[in-house]
Amino acid sequence: MMFNHNTLEQDIKRLSQDIAEKRSSPEYKNMSERDLVKNAVAPMLEEAAPPSQPAQVQPKEEDDSGLPAYLKDSPEEIKLEVEQMVDAVFHEGLRKTLAKAKKSNPFVLDAFHDALTDKLYDELKARKLI
Repeated sequence: MMFNHNTLEQDIKRLSQDIAEKRSSPEYKNMSERDLVKNAVAPMLEEAAPPSQPAQVQPKEEDDSGLPAYLKDSPEEIKLEVEQMVDAVFHEGLRKTLAKAKKSNPFVLDAFHDALTDKLYDELKARKLI
């Protein structure tokens, strides 16, 4: 798989702009940076995902793999699917990966959103964009 730097750079630039806009809005003033990242990714995920039941809020803890802690007891296939989708964002871009992710079940989609939020948060923080 080819690493698509242009797509990745465009996605990161767009996310950092969206986060900056949200940060200046009063309703997001007290939100943590990690939650701002999650909030910026959510609309794109919703566009890609078919309508489903509201997801239950899961703890934000992670294990050593960078996956949400609530995946610990999940089958390896689910963990692998989430890891592959997160990796695909950095190779194929956010929108293309989200279009593919909509074919997953809601649990996998939620886990992907949580794992992706953490990866993007780390990337944006490293680039001093948040």
